[in-house]
Amino acid sequence: MARSPKIKTLAELAQVLSDLRAKSAPRVVHCHGVFDLLHIGHIRYLQQARALGDLLVVTLTKDEFVNKGPHRPAFSDELRLAALAALDCIDYVAINETPTAADAIRRLKPAFYAKGAEFRDHKTPELLEEEGVAAEVGATVEFIDDVRSSSSHLLNKYLSPFDDATEQYLQAMRERYRAADVIAWLERAKALKVLVVGEAIIDEYFTCSTMGQSANAPILATRYESHERFAGGALAVANHLAPFCGQVDLLAMLGTRDAEEDWIRAHLVEGVTGRFHYKQDSPTIVKRRYRESYFGVPLFAINFLNDNPQVDSDNTKLCGMLAESLADYDAVVVADYGHQMLTPRAIELLSDKARFLAVNTQANAANVGFHTISKYPRADYVSLAERELYLECRSRGGNLEELLLEVGKRLYATTVAVTLGKRGSLCYNRRAGFHKAPSLATNVVDRVGAGDTFLAISAICAALDAPIDVLSFLGNVAGAEAVATIGNSRSLEGVPFQRHIESLFK
Repeated sequence: MARSPKIKTLAELAQVLSDLRAKSAPRVVHCHGVFDLLHIGHIRYLQQARALGDLLVVTLTKDEFVNKGPHRPAFSDELRLAALAALDCIDYVAINETPTAADAIRRLKPAFYAKGAEFRDHKTPELLEEEGVAAEVGATVEFIDDVRSSSSHLLNKYLSPFDDATEQYLQAMRERYRAADVIAWLERAKALKVLVVGEAIIDEYFTCSTMGQSANAPILATRYESHERFAGGALAVANHLAPFCGQVDLLAMLGTRDAEEDWIRAHLVEGVTGRFHYKQDSPTIVKRRYRESYFGVPLFAINFLNDNPQVDSDNTKLCGMLAESLADYDAVVVADYGHQMLTPRAIELLSDKARFLAVNTQANAANVGFHTISKYPRADYVSLAERELYLECRSRGGNLEELLLEVGKRLYATTVAVTLGKRGSLCYNRRAGFHKAPSLATNVVDRVGAGDTFLAISAICAALDAPIDVLSFLGNVAGAEAVATIGNSRSLEGVPFQRHIESLFK
């Protein structure tokens, strides 16, 4: 199908309007939005906007800036452009190249910038910025009230990306809570002072294409394409917590060789204050993964680390840092990757002195069989992957509820969670009992870092004593965002995370 002549790039549209203004003085009306499912509310809004002036231009949020969760947009920006261009009331439509419409308003210089009436009393940070730019260019901001509907509600009801069981679970959550009720628990977290403890890990991803078997040896030959590195381990946990907590401090282990401290400090998000413990004769841990580009699958990994125990002097320094500060925090979140940072003495201090202690002990290739949650004599909240739970209980399978109870009793934990990959999560709370929640992931790119994301959000829910269904829901929302990206390439952000929640409740 031929592309509509109404569809322009933003630069082309700015030039068209400039040419028109040179000939006449049209009153340009500008609307902006996602328009993921064009409905009667949109159409009436756009028709009324067109009546404000002589020409209606619409800019569309680009796919990558739609912040309603990894399951959105349901329709690509090209399809959304075509739908808008089919409306007679629209003269031109263009994709916006930035997260907000501010730059588009500045370039298009409309006489009117029109928004739906629902934004009049609920002004988002983006709208406040857009109103400021509208004032700069002399545009009047108009709020249009007519038939109200919601693309998210219609998509959830008629075009849900989830299976029937997950949709039934979401409907049950909608009946018990409003989105605002759930988001309120994240708002409460702003009063928390949190310490994150664990190893700093730099995750490297080397992307390559396969060439075939080497002519000289029975090995796979690949061609290098690109590489990226991200802040992982305890760094990622702290970064995920920063948008939600009032204060996030980090105590992480680096090496004395190839410490990478400058790079690490530069990759802590705003709101995280880092302190570092140094392990002698060791590099800062780097986990390098090689991925095949066409299928997006991992090929193999190389770890740069020293898993020998710390020397006594290093252990003494670490324990001193813990002893002097643990009592200052409302919650301590321990991301223990089993690479010899947290010694028995350090664990004893954490268990004795932390006001609220949340722990994950990750099983990985370097520590499997040697590193389980039973190293900790006590924790208030425990988050484990299914495999980690089985390792702790020395079981190849069995009843997950019984195993969760066993671990909870052993650690005197109030709440225990086990993540189950594509099957979601199972949580237990002493007062509320068990709650199973399905996965909310619709786009799985990479599972690395998903457990850390679940730990971060569920830990602050546990510290606030949030209902167990809210804890597991928010943990699974966080996990869905994590698996939709490569590793720890993106940390959670407050506003998009809130919008993701709101979209699921509509």
